[in-house]
Amino acid sequence: MYDPVQGEGTQPSMPKRRRPSSSHCQDFLADGVPEVHQRLLEHVLANNARLSKVKIARLPHGIGIVASEQVKKNEEITFIPKSLLVNLHDIPFPNSSPIDHPTKVHSSLAAYIASQFHKSDNNDPFISIFPSFSSFKSSMPLFWSDEVLDNCSPWVRSFAIKQQAKLKDDYAHAVKMHGERGVEFSKEEFEWAWAAVNTRTIYYRPKKWYKVPAEDCMTMCPFIDYYNHDAKGDDSCTVSFSIDGLRVTTQKEYAVGEEIFVTYGDYNNDHLLVEYGFTLPNNQADNFNIDHWVLQKLSSRHQEILKEISFHGYAFTFSQTVMYSGSDLMISVDGDSEYLLDENEVCYRTMMALRLAVISENLLGKGKRYQDFMKLVEGGIEEDDYVKLYEKDENKVGELLEGILKSAEEFGEERTAALGRMLEEKEFLDQKESIESAVERWRQCMDIIAKYRAKNE
Repeated sequence: MYDPVQGEGTQPSMPKRRRPSSSHCQDFLADGVPEVHQRLLEHVLANNARLSKVKIARLPHGIGIVASEQVKKNEEITFIPKSLLVNLHDIPFPNSSPIDHPTKVHSSLAAYIASQFHKSDNNDPFISIFPSFSSFKSSMPLFWSDEVLDNCSPWVRSFAIKQQAKLKDDYAHAVKMHGERGVEFSKEEFEWAWAAVNTRTIYYRPKKWYKVPAEDCMTMCPFIDYYNHDAKGDDSCTVSFSIDGLRVTTQKEYAVGEEIFVTYGDYNNDHLLVEYGFTLPNNQADNFNIDHWVLQKLSSRHQEILKEISFHGYAFTFSQTVMYSGSDLMISVDGDSEYLLDENEVCYRTMMALRLAVISENLLGKGKRYQDFMKLVEGGIEEDDYVKLYEKDENKVGELLEGILKSAEEFGEERTAALGRMLEEKEFLDQKESIESAVERWRQCMDIIAKYRAKNE
């Protein structure tokens, strides 16, 4: 389907490929998998993809990849050639190169996919397996109603609002760059394609793109996106890129029928929900963002100092930097800038913010206690020594933290109750799945608080 490119723009003549037999394709399909997936399988095999000991399978949580026989550690199980990649370096689409035009990769890639879908004779085997728009609308907070978002956690709500703004800007860009040049797609088709790009791209930087920002280095890869995410990075398969294509290699052994995973990164369930539209029930990387409640305990002067020493929380101001991280929008400020709680501990940033919070404003900038706090920040005093030296302050920190957790719990319980009432109203019947997802995320957050208390009593 896609014109392959080798080197810097040379267009080779490709040999005719034999269409794989249906019996050969069945080697890589488990029972009960819809026919549309066989079409894609035929397409990738006809274009020199190599698959080994894997099958596409229908699983309780959707379509995924399982082992068709015993798989060893460090075994290459999938190779997808560069000619099959869908990105703005390897597809024929005008005015889309981030090198030659002032384009946005996410926007232009979504415009390309939307334009292909728009064609009445569209028969693209890759695009045909994408989730429906109704599926994206129910699973991704980006498309949830204001009523549902207003009852989500502050982090989820704020991130979804930022995504909505980005989608709006990208659509305007796509219409200007491509729509005015005869490329046809509707707004709804673009939104659907934008969500598909956001949930299905991986990092990709061809040689020519050495000056392209990291957040614009994106590609979509048929078949590899069948592999589902697992937070266990040490066990999940690695996905590596070389000049000829992408490879999936195991890091552990797999038994017949066992699902094979890759990892999108060490992400908590908030990030997985807003970027990909799902959460993991046993996510080892999960935590709860408590910025909203920590910042309420800090005066403007306390916050100024925390900003100066790079210990200020996330706060979701709209001036923060956008960074690429597995999919197209991960916001980051000076690395790990959030105040986080997991089931075992409160993050060090949170403890530092609360330690400053218990120092009175009239003592900020002067006095031994403030000076010792700054020494702690700079590594001039050990944390254990500081805790012993200011034991009474540490007790206040503990009380302050407990107040924050209680406030977060009360907020979560109120929002969960409001979401529950919405489920009983006819007005929101068509939003049942999104409401249930929001409720589930709150339950996970409340569970984190409960487990933290149980382990730290």
